[in-house]
Amino acid sequence: MRDKILASLIILAGTFTSAVTTRAESTGLEEIVVTARKRAENLQDLGLSVSALNKQDILERFDSDLSTLQNAAPNLVIHDIQQGPGSPAAISIRGIGTTDVEKNYDPTVGVVIDGIFIGVNSGAMLKAIDLESVEILRGPQGTLFGRNSIGGIINVKRSRPDFDGTSGTIRVGAGNEGNTELDGYVNFTISDTLAFRLGAAKRDSDGFFYNATLGRDTGESEFTIISPSFTWKPSEDVEVYYRFDKSDQEQDANTILNLAQTDQVFCSYYQQCSQGLQTPQAGSKYTVLQNDDPPYQTYFDSKTHILDISWEINDQYSLEFVYGGFETEEAVYQDWDATPLTLYHTDRPAEWEQDSFELRLNYSGDQLKYTAGLYYWDSEYSIDLTSYIGFGSAIGFWPAELDPFFIALDQTVAQETESTAFFVEADYDLSDSITLTLGGRYTEDDKSSAVTDAATPGLLEAGGPSNPSKASWSEFTPKAGIRYRINDDAMAYFLYSKGFRAGGYNGRPGGGEYISATTPYAPETVDNFEIGFKSEWLDGNLRLNVSAFSMQYEDKQEEQSVPIAGGTGQQTLVLNASEAKIQGLEADLSWKVSETFSINGNLGLLDAEFDELTDPSTGTDLTHLSLRRAPDMTATITPIINVPMGSGVLSARASLRFVDDMELTFLNSPSSTVNSHTTLDASVTYSWDNFRVSVWGLNLSDDDSWTQAYDVGTSVNFAGLWTYAAVRPPRTYGVVLNYDF
Repeated sequence: MRDKILASLIILAGTFTSAVTTRAESTGLEEIVVTARKRAENLQDLGLSVSALNKQDILERFDSDLSTLQNAAPNLVIHDIQQGPGSPAAISIRGIGTTDVEKNYDPTVGVVIDGIFIGVNSGAMLKAIDLESVEILRGPQGTLFGRNSIGGIINVKRSRPDFDGTSGTIRVGAGNEGNTELDGYVNFTISDTLAFRLGAAKRDSDGFFYNATLGRDTGESEFTIISPSFTWKPSEDVEVYYRFDKSDQEQDANTILNLAQTDQVFCSYYQQCSQGLQTPQAGSKYTVLQNDDPPYQTYFDSKTHILDISWEINDQYSLEFVYGGFETEEAVYQDWDATPLTLYHTDRPAEWEQDSFELRLNYSGDQLKYTAGLYYWDSEYSIDLTSYIGFGSAIGFWPAELDPFFIALDQTVAQETESTAFFVEADYDLSDSITLTLGGRYTEDDKSSAVTDAATPGLLEAGGPSNPSKASWSEFTPKAGIRYRINDDAMAYFLYSKGFRAGGYNGRPGGGEYISATTPYAPETVDNFEIGFKSEWLDGNLRLNVSAFSMQYEDKQEEQSVPIAGGTGQQTLVLNASEAKIQGLEADLSWKVSETFSINGNLGLLDAEFDELTDPSTGTDLTHLSLRRAPDMTATITPIINVPMGSGVLSARASLRFVDDMELTFLNSPSSTVNSHTTLDASVTYSWDNFRVSVWGLNLSDDDSWTQAYDVGTSVNFAGLWTYAAVRPPRTYGVVLNYDF
């Protein structure tokens, strides 16, 4: 690790030295305005680590969803874990992340869309459609964003209706793997006080897997969304914004791969074995063996309501109210054993509904600026899970002569969360060059969990629907910082911030034993200490932002699949089982070398290790293990060219990203270790008049590293039932035509 840090610093220093000794022939970098603290501020004035993309950046990148945005910031890992519809997201910032598909597991990195916190991993993998800006806030954001932002925030804003007349965009595209896209929006200025916008998009894909069991391609997906919105200004000082989104996604069920080793049940007993340590049973990472062919469609439907009312009371005070409603409905039949047999399948229709209300008061005086507010959250989640268990003979559930007999185990889990908070964050100018920041948030959470089992209702008296298990927690998350303005082009800061991830209940009991669904686990917390330096050089043509941090993780929640007697034969336990220390260095670089050539880059170095870690099932000391999705290094370099050509402009960009080794499973299974790898994304665009044609490619290096893995039923003393994994999409490319009017 030390050698990697030294080498990276030498490269960074060399790049910087070259920059300051090169005479730039350009007019300077564009100012970046962000809303990371819920008010508009210059990125270079913020005393925290933020990476940002504006609308032009997004147009040139051709991201498919949030997963391809991970090269936009250091120490950021985003994976589509391919475990059902809705593209559940595993997002990790600075080694802090979560990986499970169920909605009872609160996220560690919050995805905020137009001011609305998305409270679940399913639905957080936002499609890159109609985006205006993206901000990646690194480190705990417990003051202004609250619970479940312990690793950071991805703050996304989409385009709003404007008062510039009638305008719009039509975008059509096609690519390999049957990818097609059709997007568009139209903006109407109805009057001086009312503007309306209507957007819609359709994205289809044939998928990139072949199912050797069923003899056909699989992975097909169809996604549609429609988004009407309006902006109303009843007076010069009041603005009302409303947006409604309705999205529908139909797709094939999860496409995962069997990595069962010789000491795991699926291999030793059923001869369903991988072909090597990291070679799946089918031999190819893009060939699956699942025998799921359900008679109904798999779908994930969502609806979003956003209401934002702002009032500029006077030159100093403003008031803003934000309501968000987000609901999802899904159904999917999933083959988790990833073999031609029926060993472990599930039918898991689920529903989620959340409502949030936030009221904020902003004050801006000569020396004092602050944001204070009240926040209320309410969510409900239910899943009607049927597990089809076919491996009972192997672990003694029934006689071997009954194979391939399987049982259907019905379980229903219903959970509710209610959270209230009040917060304040203030800046006070001690002098022209020194600013003090103080803030805090107090949060109260109430949760309940109820479980039913049609086969054994007598087991559930303490945690059934008429008498659910309940728990409450409260937490105070402070923030303190100081910024020193060295000169007009340089600023240094120190920051302390605290974040927490809420406590809760497991929402996926194993059957027969329901302790995990009715016994709560406590919140986890992180204390973050950070110093940073933000600077601009060469008459504003080079921007270099660097930060170093040290974070102490307390009561870290660890989820692990462990074997049990009865039911599904395994159960996911969540315990506050560990403490960890995470340290690192981050750098963001933007250099406008000339009017036609620029370079962007970022570097993240991470040293993450457990101080204490105890196996939740045996009590064994496991402090030697690595945190999941915590690579020692991430690095991206992006050269960009814009050259006048004919009557238009030719633009080209390429992003080369390196990610070091990392682990995906709790026990660091060697079969699912992600080895260091490099990916390449690129695009070429020619723009003229109102037209723009682009050729793009993602993962042009055709990297096939894992994005998700799970050891089922595994513990320190038991190799478990099997291990499954999911792979990143292969090389994809296409052409897109845009017309603006």
